[in-house]
Amino acid sequence: MTNKGWKNKNGTSNRTCNCGSWKNHWINNSGEKWPARCSILGCNNSATLGAHIINNNVSGEYIVPACDSCNKLISEFDLKGRIKLVSANKQKTCQQ
Repeated sequence: MTNKGWKNKNGTSNRTCNCGSWKNHWINNSGEKWPARCSILGCNNSATLGAHIINNNVSGEYIVPACDSCNKLISEFDLKGRIKLVSANKQKTCQQ
């Protein structure tokens, strides 16, 4: 999967899942520990939430660890290397 050309998905702030939070959703479905830093390239802030992201070249919507500032980016951004993308599709993850 590509690390380039991602955008925040608008209108997701009211979405919920059985995990309790999108941070927990990422932890429960990634098989990894929550990272200390934001997943967005060039950002060194603490990762505090699970951000919904999309890419025109990739099918689906994904959750990545991000900081509050990057979760509000309007422009396109790139992800750091080796970021685990977790599907935001609850039917494929936490509501099985």
